[in-house]
Amino acid sequence: MGGEQKKRLLSDDSVISINDEGTSTPQVTPYSKPKEGCMTGVLRLLGLKEKKKPEKDANKEKEFVEKFRQLSTLSNEEIIQRSNTYKEGLSTHEAERRLKEFGRNVIREVKPTPWYKLLFVALTHPFNIVLTIIAVVSIATKDYATFSVVMFMVLLSALLRFYEEHKSSKAFTHLKSLIKTTVTVIRTSHGCQQEMSIDMEEVVPGDIIPLKAGDVFPGDVRILESNSLFVSQSSLTGEFLPVEKQAMANDEPTSIFDTPNICLMSTNIVSGSGLGLVFETGSRTYISSISEILTSTQTTNAFDVGVKKVAYLLMGFGVVLVPIVIVINGITTKNWVDSAMFGLSVAVGLTPEMLPMILNANLAKGASDMSKKKTIVKQLHSIQNMGAMDILCSDKTGTLTEDEVKLHSHIGQDQESSDDVLYYSFLNSNYQKGLKNVLDVSIIHTHNEKFASGANVNANFKLIEEFPFDFTRRRVTVVLEPQNSESGSNLVFSCKGAVEEVLSCCSQVATNNGNTEPLTKALEHKLLRITNELNSDGLRVLCVATKSVEPQPGYEFDVKVDERDLIFLGFLAFIDPPKADCAAAIELLRSNNVQVKVLTGDNLAVAKKICKDVGIDTTRVISGPELEEVDDEDFDKIVEECTLFAKLTPIQKYNVVKALKRHKHTVGFLGDGVNDALALREADIGISVDTATNIAKDASDIILLEKSLNVINTAIRTGRITHANTIKYIKMAASSNFGNVFSMLIASAWLPFIPLQPLQMLTQNLLYDFSQIAIPWDNVDEEYLCNPHPWSVKSLFKFMVALGPLSSVFDVVIFSYMWWYLGWQTSAEQNLFQTGWYVEGLITQVFIVHMIRTEKIPFFQRWGSWQLVVNTLWVAGVCIAIPYSPLGKYLYMKMLPAMYYPGLAATFFGYFFLTQIVKKIYVRIVGEWL
Repeated sequence: MGGEQKKRLLSDDSVISINDEGTSTPQVTPYSKPKEGCMTGVLRLLGLKEKKKPEKDANKEKEFVEKFRQLSTLSNEEIIQRSNTYKEGLSTHEAERRLKEFGRNVIREVKPTPWYKLLFVALTHPFNIVLTIIAVVSIATKDYATFSVVMFMVLLSALLRFYEEHKSSKAFTHLKSLIKTTVTVIRTSHGCQQEMSIDMEEVVPGDIIPLKAGDVFPGDVRILESNSLFVSQSSLTGEFLPVEKQAMANDEPTSIFDTPNICLMSTNIVSGSGLGLVFETGSRTYISSISEILTSTQTTNAFDVGVKKVAYLLMGFGVVLVPIVIVINGITTKNWVDSAMFGLSVAVGLTPEMLPMILNANLAKGASDMSKKKTIVKQLHSIQNMGAMDILCSDKTGTLTEDEVKLHSHIGQDQESSDDVLYYSFLNSNYQKGLKNVLDVSIIHTHNEKFASGANVNANFKLIEEFPFDFTRRRVTVVLEPQNSESGSNLVFSCKGAVEEVLSCCSQVATNNGNTEPLTKALEHKLLRITNELNSDGLRVLCVATKSVEPQPGYEFDVKVDERDLIFLGFLAFIDPPKADCAAAIELLRSNNVQVKVLTGDNLAVAKKICKDVGIDTTRVISGPELEEVDDEDFDKIVEECTLFAKLTPIQKYNVVKALKRHKHTVGFLGDGVNDALALREADIGISVDTATNIAKDASDIILLEKSLNVINTAIRTGRITHANTIKYIKMAASSNFGNVFSMLIASAWLPFIPLQPLQMLTQNLLYDFSQIAIPWDNVDEEYLCNPHPWSVKSLFKFMVALGPLSSVFDVVIFSYMWWYLGWQTSAEQNLFQTGWYVEGLITQVFIVHMIRTEKIPFFQRWGSWQLVVNTLWVAGVCIAIPYSPLGKYLYMKMLPAMYYPGLAATFFGYFFLTQIVKKIYVRIVGEWL
């Protein structure tokens, strides 16, 4: 397996594993069946059938796998010849020619959206388009008042959205660091070979580059020479440990990242040295293929789809009902011009004019609230999606874990803690000359914490010889000479490395009483079993051995002779521990009905251990190589059921998110590496952090200033509050306006005059809309915040049908009261009739929000925010006062007599009482209110 660990998890307790560092004998679980592949077992346990996988379209990843596999098998001479270059390097003239031919070594990036595009998107919101159409018709009919009010709403809404998104875009731009990276290349100038430092953008295919610790690979590179070369691929895979790379391929790679002699652009060298050949740059590199998909993919999100469907629903009602109103009113009144103007007013009344403004005010307030809680919102719609999110896909490293490898345990053969194991591993890590990796740092830190004398240990020993790590031995040994009498006079050998390889050098094993015993086959099997158990728990395992020899002046050490007859001391187990608050945060996500799925490039056993520790169910898990063998039909079902996906490639992460969206989930994705960028872009909510790679931040909708699930929980709550207040307005406005149209139909067929003047209807709508401006600041029931609430046109349609006609019932009641009891039946009393319906319609509309905003009984069990209550009261006051003011004459209104108000009160309280009854029935049938 080339040093990689491949684990296939069939169920919670059945694992087939082929282990890496320090492991040997495969662990075979009770579940096994002759001649049945592991993949078949996985599918069978998931209730699926194994099928031949169809070819996927445009799978660039497969092309790279095949290309890298071919290149890895070539000898140094063949790869140099294929690249048409020389081991001494390209000439400066040839490099310039290739730079013109292949272009600069840059990859495509997602550029910030220009301000004019942000403005265009804000103006072309679906509801703004509906309102603009109404405004155009108004100006064509010389209804300047309607045109002015409607266009004012359109511009105010669009400018508010543009301002917030432009501000967020500027805040995000400040997070990006613009750093010029230089690269050392070997080139020939005037016949002389020399190393020169150039800008990374000027590297060309065929360049020879020296490799040293700290360097970032400027392109896809084939290793020509290597000396203990360790490369960090964490930005692409998520694995926190560096991987070994060497000049010759000795294994068949299982994935792009497993190719032992090929390194990818953007990865970096942790330790060692070597020589490399750049064979691809710029747009032809693997990382550029990710960026290309990222910049060319057009994705949809749940919020945009939901808003468009709501707009189309209301437009559909308008197209059907408005002509009916015009025809009925025209036949009844015989005045087709006034009827057409009245129909236009009905169209305005049917459309929730303030929806774009209320929507954007909600989003702007949500963005402001989130900015105070360590969150920058790049795309305003992501706030709504955050509230609707029911699945959060997260990477492992740095989110579930501390992103800091720690020494978990140091134990002897009896599996009890051993100070000797820690001490001799410290000697090895402290004195080796190579660059210390994260495991060495963890060993030294743990030792110095435990032993006060650890800081002075350098004075006790002197490094005499080192047998450095190589790919064959997979261990490092240091030979130390004591510098004081307390440490004795003999030379101390300290060997640390993979378990199997260290055991091959041992002849004895230390016991817990300070003695030793021979290393028998039975004892060796026991030690390997312990290793397997530690690996199954998700721990990285190394072991330590030692011996003491008398010094011999002038002796020349030989690794083949001296690295023998060691005494096995015990095991070192490492882990990237889970964050202290992670389990509580995941439990809170669960209580908020958000399922967490972990998508990681790390190996399965490690990821499974972490998931168990933080409370994520690991009954159904799968690895990337297994997922690659699944056909499209079964792929969707596996993605739906599994909670942990390990050893995933970037494109596999993207496909998992896409499959979840196909199942109508609102999906969030949290990631910070290049390997996460595609999934971030595809998700309904892409969430990254300010320390993420630029390509990840480019692809995200929300930037966290702290990588924590607790911050996400806070954002989810903010999103749900925003969604609740938005849906309140939509359902209330849509159902109320829908009911008004029914009332218009009834009134048009009944009355010999139009039931409302167009100007009266416009004023009524305007005052009603002003009363709803406070909705973004309203309270939300705690019960509502416990569940995700995606946009649902079906839910809106049911609400409109159930609540809309209810308002028409009481409109008919006030019609009857005015027509028969008050006797307003002739054209002479039409202004009184119109004024009476104007007041009743607006009063019931502005107060009905208190019925709709909560499932509970308003004013008794739940109150709205003070802002909403105050807004409701002043609008109601203005509504009643207008007929008695000079404005009333301009609006063709008459002062209402005292006898009108008993009818208004009966209508008002009857409407509230009946609405509460219908609410209870609706919730029982439908299962939800908002």
